[in-house]
Amino acid sequence: MTLRHPFFNAHSIGIGTCADPACRAVHVHLIDEDDRSRAQCVIACENVEAIIADLRSVRDRIVMGGEKKGLDN
Repeated sequence: MTLRHPFFNAHSIGIGTCADPACRAVHVHLIDEDDRSRAQCVIACENVEAIIADLRSVRDRIVMGGEKKGLDN
């Protein structure tokens, strides 16, 4: 996997929809300190719950000791 932009810590996150009324996805933008969108992901509605579960799992591993619990970051 090749990253086009260097890693950055998002200043904020924008969550919403796009202008296409047929789009059935949540759009997530990572916003930098100048209020510019630096990265975007689009999550199909049927995948939102699974992604939330994955985020909670990673959060729990971090809280419980990150690298000792199999977290590979």
